Amino acid sequence: MITIAIRVREIVSSNVDTLVSKAGDQRKMLRLLQSEIEETLITLHGDAAKARRQQARLSDAAARMAEGAESWTEKAKVALDHKREDLARAALLTREAERAKAADAAKDAAALEAQITEAADVIAALEAKRTAIIARIADLAQAEKAAAPVADNPLDKRIDRIDALERRAGFADAPAETPSPTSLDEEIAELQKASAIEAELAALKAGSAPAKKAAGKKR
Repeated sequence: MITIAIRVREIVSSNVDTLVSKAGDQRKMLRLLQSEIEETLITLHGDAAKARRQQARLSDAAARMAEGAESWTEKAKVALDHKREDLARAALLTREAERAKAADAAKDAAALEAQITEAADVIAALEAKRTAIIARIADLAQAEKAAAPVADNPLDKRIDRIDALERRAGFADAPAETPSPTSLDEEIAELQKASAIEAELAALKAGSAPAKKAAGKKR
């Protein structure tokens, strides 16, 4: 039934990583192997379907022949009842021949059943191999995409240019820097010092005013 059994075994036993490492164009090689597996699966599915139909026909034929063979026993009894031993003997010989045919048909049906089971196992193995290859192709594509240089986005470049022009024209505010606690303390201390000086100046001014008035009166 399966005329491509040797090639199927080669495909199933092949190591995908080894094949990839030896290939010049890894994704192309994997796609070719995937295509070959899919063609093989089509053939195997077709062969298995034909084998199932043939196995069903053989099983039915074996059952009919086995039933028909046993009917010759009754015919032999009828012949003996009529004193026809020769006919009875012929009937029994015919029964044995029909039994043999039924056994051969059942044997062929069992052989086909074994081939169908084997084909199902091979199909499952090939489908698993195909799934692994598809995943490997996806991994290679992802790796190539990650390694490829990122193309400049024209929109991003235009936005950057607008930002630069706005900063140059003074439209964009420079980001305010958050002062550190140390600089805040220093600035507040300077303000306090300035306030103290202003207060002292005011006090001095207030103290010098009565002295000026007294000097004026003496004159």
